Amino acid sequence: FTGPQAERHCILAFSESSRLRGAADIENWCQLQRKIFGEFSSSSFGDFQSVFSQPQEYIMELTFNQAAKGVNKEFTVNITDTCERCDGKGNEPGTKMQNCHYCGGSGMETINTGPFVMRSTCRRCGGRGSIITTPCVICRGAGQAKQKKKVVIPVPAGVEDGQTVRMPVGKREIFITFRVQKSPVFRRDGADIHSDLFISIAQALLGGTARAQGLYETINVTIPPGIQTDQKIRMSGKGIPRINSYGYGDHYIHIKIRVPKRLTSRQQSLILSYAEDETDVEGTVNGVTNTSTGKRSTGN
Repeated sequence: FTGPQAERHCILAFSESSRLRGAADIENWCQLQRKIFGEFSSSSFGDFQSVFSQPQEYIMELTFNQAAKGVNKEFTVNITDTCERCDGKGNEPGTKMQNCHYCGGSGMETINTGPFVMRSTCRRCGGRGSIITTPCVICRGAGQAKQKKKVVIPVPAGVEDGQTVRMPVGKREIFITFRVQKSPVFRRDGADIHSDLFISIAQALLGGTARAQGLYETINVTIPPGIQTDQKIRMSGKGIPRINSYGYGDHYIHIKIRVPKRLTSRQQSLILSYAEDETDVEGTVNGVTNTSTGKRSTGN
């Protein structure tokens, strides 16, 4: 409480907790409260921002494969941690701290205001009970210093873009958010991955086998006869590890039929012969005409 609100709080607290008479007693009570809580909020014990300091946040770039398979990645962080020179004590190594004469080394002081006696954290030593006469040259008596540290981050397999993990570094904690690069081969959908496989017209018509790039190894894919473009072939368990569960996702291979832009004379003759026998064509085929006896290529 601050300002008029603090005054009202003091008077209410006093009236409810004490039966003392007189305006002087009420004023003494309020002065005591302002003194105690004012010093508390300015002391190291009242600085909630330092006591409950937010962990630092970092961004880590990962390739698609690193995020999918997991990796131990070295990372450099700048954190405020226990001073290595003085081990957090605040005084220069080899020197001694003096006993605080203000509190007698107890770290607490007694405050007298009228009829009230209360104990609070020592304003001189901040509750430590001792005074630093020769501060550490690195942290200047704070016991904490900014440090650059190299740490190895164990990136779990299956992390996704934007995910954040918490990791201890020394006596501190840091947050690491992953930024996963796009893959030129794979597309991700949770633990499943998708990729394209280009096959020839002959493979699409007659079937066969083809080699596709997998996440962990090259995959031999069986092409069934008559497969259609954009038809998917599922490779079970060939996807990404499920980070919050067991097992792996699947790899879906999308078939793409590659149509040649140029044909040899023999290939063109064979295709024309095939076109003459087609019955489910809507429209026309270049090089093939309809006659009363059936279709005929214009080259015949």
